[in-house]
This record gives sequence, structure tokens and C-alpha cells, in this order.
Amino acid sequence: MKDNELSVFETEGFFEEQDDSKKEKFDFEHFFKDNKSIIYTALFYSFGLFIGSYFYKIASTDTLNALLKPESHSVLSMFISNFCIYFSLYVLVVFLGFCLIGYPIINIIPTVIGIVTGIRASYLFLNYSTKGVGYSLIMLIPYIALFLTVIAFAIKQSTSLSKQLVSVTKSSEENSTFSIKPYVKKYLILALCVAVTALIDAGLTSLLYTVVTI
Repeated sequence: MKDNELSVFETEGFFEEQDDSKKEKFDFEHFFKDNKSIIYTALFYSFGLFIGSYFYKIASTDTLNALLKPESHSVLSMFISNFCIYFSLYVLVVFLGFCLIGYPIINIIPTVIGIVTGIRASYLFLNYSTKGVGYSLIMLIPYIALFLTVIAFAIKQSTSLSKQLVSVTKSSEENSTFSIKPYVKKYLILALCVAVTALIDAGLTSLLYTVVTI
């Protein structure tokens, strides 16, 4: 009798463990579904890093090195330069959100960012060895990580917007519409984050340029 009771309890425990595992699996799938655009952004960025690093190794020239060499400028000039570059990429992400074919090609943006970062990092590593590593750790990686985070959330919004536009276009219902206001609000907040990123990059570069001499 005790053996039967034990087997029943063990069986119930077994099913409870199965339920827990299914729950964990479901949670992972739900997480991936909600954040797949961000995950794809990270993957395409990593792919761009590989391409950029390989490109620099096979196409390194004195002209390219002269373009990549860090130079000290005023905070204002660096901020204006950074903001123009960052905001241009951000606007492109927003523009693709309003296109019906935006979401299939939007991950070109993190790939481009990865390529440029890979080229710059390879330049520093191959030409300045340990100093180049230090320069990358304190003056390249922080603002790239911050900017990529902003772009990842912008891509998530643009992907959702583009898909909704496709859905509305294909819908047979005449009154099938959606509100653009939530997207506009989030885009404005992210645009402010782009400006803050450009300012942080300019300030950090100006502050640490004299510390890390390469």
C-alpha cells in the first residue's frame, strides 16, 4: 500500500515537473516573440562587426588609416558631427517604419553600424595594440552600446508600425485604422536619446582624449 502511495506521489511530482518545464519553455517563447526585433538587431550588428573587421584586414591603406585616426576637436564640433551621423541613421529607421516594405530590410541599419564599428575597432587593435584596446574600451564601446540600444528600440517600433501598415492595407474592412500617436511619442523620446548619446560621445571623447594618447 505504501509503495502504491509512493508511486502515485512520484507520478504526480513528475507531471508537476513537466508542467514547470512547459511553463519555462512557454515563457522563453513569449520573451523571444516580444523581443525578437531586438535580438535580430544584435545578431545583424554582430554580423556587421565581422564584415567590418575582415574588410579592414584586406583593405587597410594609409588613406583609410588617416580617416580613422582619432583627432581632438571642441565638444561642440564633435557633438554636431556625431548628432548629424546618428540622427541620419535614426531618421532612416523611422522612415522605414512608415514604409510597407520597411520591416524586411530595416536590419540593414545595425549591420552598417556593426561594419563601421568593426573597421574602427580593427584599426585601433592592429595599429596601437594595448593602447588601442584601452581606447576602444573607454571611448568606443560605451557610446556604441548606448546608440545601438536606442536604435534597437527604434527598430522595434518601426517594425511594429510597418507591419501594422501592411495589415491595414491588406484588410478588407473599410474602417480598419490604427492610431499613429503612440508611435510618434516614442519616436520623439528616442530622438532625444539620440541627441543625449551624441552629447555623451562628444563629452567623453573630449575628456578622455588627453588621457588615452595613441
